[in-house]
Amino acid sequence: MRLVQMILTRLLAISCLYCLMGVVPAHAAATATVPLPEQEVRGAVERFLAEKLEGRGWETTIRQLTIPQGIQISKGPRDLELIAPAGWDGWGTATIVLVVRVNGAVEKNLSLRLQVDARTEMLTATRQLLAGTVLADGDLQLQKLDLAQSGGHPVKNMPDAVGKKLRMTVRAGAPIRSNQLVNVPVVVSGQLVTIVAENAGIKITVSGRARSAGGIGELIRVQNLASNKEISARILDASTVEVGF
Repeated sequence: MRLVQMILTRLLAISCLYCLMGVVPAHAAATATVPLPEQEVRGAVERFLAEKLEGRGWETTIRQLTIPQGIQISKGPRDLELIAPAGWDGWGTATIVLVVRVNGAVEKNLSLRLQVDARTEMLTATRQLLAGTVLADGDLQLQKLDLAQSGGHPVKNMPDAVGKKLRMTVRAGAPIRSNQLVNVPVVVSGQLVTIVAENAGIKITVSGRARSAGGIGELIRVQNLASNKEISARILDASTVEVGF
């Protein structure tokens, strides 16, 4: 019993001495924490976005970044890793995960709320365009707008829209979305067509009859009039379809 009291008294004396000298014991220093600056987190987010969106040609702005307050981590070399949800395209609102490693070990998993504005050039309507309109050059113009205005599916090039038909009415100045367009049928069901098969310098042509309608580049069913068999063929123009062999 006397030995235990002597040990406790000695430990208390050592502790008082540390306090008087302003020295932090080694075991206490090992558990000391430091704040993780918000600016460091923001910098990591900006670098993450720059890498993810490299080469897309978008103008991006972080509209909102919500970071938990008062993050404390252990002292030592640290690394910040960001993990975005699968399928997130780098714009709009998302919750991303911040993984903080200190001395190579994971210490924190934090959720960050992020909202990103992204601007890019896209085709817009020069006037109100009614459903069923077959688009011409004069109906369209290029403008730089936020991706959110097009729902993330803007048409960016004139050749991708000109000659196609609108499925719905589009107001003046609104973006043209890829899901608003359909190909104009150049072949109708029942029409006579020329079926072309070409491979390794050999070209065969036979007469056929379309069994469905479609636009250039689309697959339709056609009947080979020589054999009466139905096959799939791709439309080349208003009177020619192609099959592979």
